[in-house]
Amino acid sequence: MIRGDEVGHSDALLGVFAAIAPAAAAALAALDRGDRSAYDEIFAPTVPLARHLFAAPTWHYKTGIVFLAWLAGHQDHFTMVGGAQSGRSPAHLATLLTLADAAGLLPDAELAAARARALFTVAGVAQ
Repeated sequence: MIRGDEVGHSDALLGVFAAIAPAAAAALAALDRGDRSAYDEIFAPTVPLARHLFAAPTWHYKTGIVFLAWLAGHQDHFTMVGGAQSGRSPAHLATLLTLADAAGLLPDAELAAARARALFTVAGVAQ
């Protein structure tokens, strides 16, 4: 998505970089080394995550960004101005959690699991 096609066209969405920064940094470093296969391998699992983040209604993508930042330990709450954290359903967030894990974007799996479990319990959907 970032590298672009043979004529340089790219569908990259800048808003996604907040969620995929570690993968993007590693992929771009690989591209800088001329290793296109590593670039593609690193970025591949971020594509479904990006598509899910920006699913309709697109303007709620920020909820996913904040959710992932909270799961990764970059902030100590999942609260947004005006209650915007309710812009995505627990099911949407659960899929986002799974996709972020598959992309290797959760640096502390135990922290992410504990936070997700707490949120999903309060939402009434934890098992």
